[in-house]
Amino acid sequence: MFHRTTPAPAEAERPPVLASWTIAEVLRRYPELLDELLRASPAFGHLRNPLVRRVQARLATVAHAARVAGLEPAELVRRLNEAAGLTPAVDAERVAAPDVDAGAHAAPGPDAPVAAEVDARPILARGEEPFAAIVAAAAGVPAGQALRLLVGFEPVPLYGVLAKQGFVPRARQLEPDLWEVLFVRQAGGQTRGTPPTPPPAAGPLPAAPPVEPTATLTIDVSELVPPEPMVRILETLAELPPGAVLLVHHVRRPVHLYPRLDELGCQHETRELAPNRVEILIRKPAT
Repeated sequence: MFHRTTPAPAEAERPPVLASWTIAEVLRRYPELLDELLRASPAFGHLRNPLVRRVQARLATVAHAARVAGLEPAELVRRLNEAAGLTPAVDAERVAAPDVDAGAHAAPGPDAPVAAEVDARPILARGEEPFAAIVAAAAGVPAGQALRLLVGFEPVPLYGVLAKQGFVPRARQLEPDLWEVLFVRQAGGQTRGTPPTPPPAAGPLPAAPPVEPTATLTIDVSELVPPEPMVRILETLAELPPGAVLLVHHVRRPVHLYPRLDELGCQHETRELAPNRVEILIRKPAT
């Protein structure tokens, strides 16, 4: 039997807004701050559209959104906390600096031929997630060539994801609501003709001693946008003690997560409960 442990209400009571929070996290905790964002800059006008807000708000941090809007992250953090009647955390304005600045604008280099192009704007306008289309297009880009992405905001979260495949971003803002990013694959970056084939479903957990309830944690990643579910799962696992079990609520089988879990020596089992309802049990190695 797996039990869910959650923080005591006092631990989660009205924490201050941090620059590292996504806009989605801000609005989930403090929905009233949508009005403050709209007042802060016309650049946040797209948040009025609930379909666009559902996707874009999950991708951008407060610090990133501030930069796109031409604001200082510390100033936007201050305004949001003040509007919510909160006291900002110490140094909160510096939390997301690496997320915003690291690799966001690669040094100019020679032009690279464009091997593939994705215009994410119509996908986002339908309230859909463009991540799968971007990853599929990137898979076939050879070294020395580029994936050209058109999108309505600077896609900072993609930089780290595609960097693992050997891509360096070159971003420029063409219009107030239009960014062009050339993801140039460097020599030695892995090229695939087709997206990777999902591995077979994981087998049942091998027999193991019962897990004490205090060593088990449950998280829900079903509302997150890729690659956030994988990042959240791996970060949570890293914080758990050896032998602990993590129960994950998801909307699909995380096929790209399984190889990473195998590398870490984790036992895992996936259970499909219903359409768009999946549970993953992950046990960390005992040592």
